[in-house]
Amino acid sequence: MIRSGGARRALVIATAFGLAATACQAPGRAQGPSRPKTTTTTSPTLLATTTPVAPPCSPARPKAAGQETVTLSFDGKIRDYVLRVPTTYDGTKAAPVIFDFHGWGSTGTQQLVYGSYSGPSDRDGVLLVAPNGIGQGHDRHFNIALQASPTDDVAFVRTILDQLEARLCIDPSRVFSSGMSDGGAMTSALACRASDRFAAFGPVAAVLYGPTCTPPRPVPIAAFMGNADPVIPFNGGAVHCCGAAVLPAAPDSMAGWAAHNHCGPPAEQRLSTNVLLRVWAGCADGGDVRFYIIEGGGHTWPGSIFEVPHLGVTTKEISASETLWAFFQAHPLPARAS
Repeated sequence: MIRSGGARRALVIATAFGLAATACQAPGRAQGPSRPKTTTTTSPTLLATTTPVAPPCSPARPKAAGQETVTLSFDGKIRDYVLRVPTTYDGTKAAPVIFDFHGWGSTGTQQLVYGSYSGPSDRDGVLLVAPNGIGQGHDRHFNIALQASPTDDVAFVRTILDQLEARLCIDPSRVFSSGMSDGGAMTSALACRASDRFAAFGPVAAVLYGPTCTPPRPVPIAAFMGNADPVIPFNGGAVHCCGAAVLPAAPDSMAGWAAHNHCGPPAEQRLSTNVLLRVWAGCADGGDVRFYIIEGGGHTWPGSIFEVPHLGVTTKEISASETLWAFFQAHPLPARAS
């Protein structure tokens, strides 16, 4: 873990940039949905969570608690990821896993500090995995566009998961993906292409969907986006960094996920002064779609203890990490998809 002073400096890098492109990007802007009916509530609607009995591992696959960088060979190159093992992990009870993807120009270590899932990890025994993207320094990012070169990062993530399953006692029905900005786009790409291995998805500050995105099942997804984001326009348009890719509006992308999941019309709930939750009703096969709109929110991680003023407001009215973990717990991978 980096020291707090270093963490603050790291976070400027970690959130300064969004993303350059996406496999799920639609060619042009889709027609936005009509505005849903809004109601007011004093707290989020609670999900009916289920905690499946995790299959035991025999023999045990022990691993000392702590955080380390793990290397592996992929596509002829040495790649790496950061692994955080909680003190409750004993190698016999299958543990849930959250992949947490960093933003453009950041690192896995910085993302574990900024978009912190340390609470769920320590409290509920969650293994945290933070892959590092390709490139160096301010150019480090994930290959969201999935070009033929330099590498296919969805395949890279699958390789990491293969390694984890071989070495640790993990529950394959409880593997989840989250990420900030470019990491949110990477999470969107995994939702499109890896819903056979990942149960549910939680992108923050970037969410994408398009006609080339055709996962074979309804995909549970909960996203966070600030409507005053100075980097990735909430209502679509050119990204203000990183190649200036033109992205669809976040509400359109979420409506696209809802359509894919055969959901009914959306409704809105006022969770707090500046947090609006849009929920689509009646989604097929547990493919729930939830969109947390941070009114006046910036290109930031809701609930983070760190603030980056030039990237806009960081709301303290809701924790993206705790909210997404609750969503993940309610959405294990269906047996037919595992």
